[in-house]
Amino acid sequence: MKHKIVFIDMDGTLYQTENDVIQDSSIAAIQSLKNAGYIVAAATGRPLNQMKLILDRVKFDYYVLINGSYVLDSQFNEIGATPIEKETVEDLVKLAQDNHYGLMFHFGDATYIYNDFYPMYYFCKYCNVLDSLFYDPNQAYHKRHRAFNAVVLTKDSSKLQEFMDEHPNLRSDLINVKTEGFCYDIFNAENDKAHGIQQILDLEGMTWDDVIAFGDSTNDTKMLEQAGIGVAMGSANDYVKSFADFSTTDVFHHGIFNGLKKIMTEETDE
Repeated sequence: MKHKIVFIDMDGTLYQTENDVIQDSSIAAIQSLKNAGYIVAAATGRPLNQMKLILDRVKFDYYVLINGSYVLDSQFNEIGATPIEKETVEDLVKLAQDNHYGLMFHFGDATYIYNDFYPMYYFCKYCNVLDSLFYDPNQAYHKRHRAFNAVVLTKDSSKLQEFMDEHPNLRSDLINVKTEGFCYDIFNAENDKAHGIQQILDLEGMTWDDVIAFGDSTNDTKMLEQAGIGVAMGSANDYVKSFADFSTTDVFHHGIFNGLKKIMTEETDE
């Protein structure tokens, strides 16, 4: 077995976000990997509380959550956590208040809307995560809990860009979703999926040469590039595909199954 561990993105890769579907072929492929001795891990921008519909069908050996800032083992024990500094979270709250931005925070195992409830509600409805959503009109939950990620919704990102320039400890990723306005993930600059994956590799005594990774979006590029084999989904744009070793079909056409079939055939032949 040339490779030992597989990291799989969720939305647009394993999970059909629009209709809450995971292909039976993907579930079977993941089980085949486990039966063959591979470690299989989730690598996603989602927090744990927004994984319920997926975990009802698939269980993983590790969880790289919230773009690498929150890492758990199969029993949901914490391996690593890099939350946003509390002072910076306060700055984000004020930014949203002053500019009437939609604002939501992921707290590891809880998600709270702070501003513009209904725009954020419809965004979460699109992502099939309404049952894990709370509203904090007092905007105080972050004072007692660790915020790992903010989601900002705005039709005018100029003030947000100024804020990001003033906070080099943060980075933002544009989320490509059907929503009214531009939606951005905000998190620590050093956090990405590769950062979270490295913690698991260190724990397992592995290197990136042991890794197979599947992804479809810009937040997957670093893990696709560093993996021994990086596989881009067919729906990924050319920029994302440029970081991968090859492309498979999209999430609607058995992309995980087809990609793994190609890899396993080559691993068997070697």
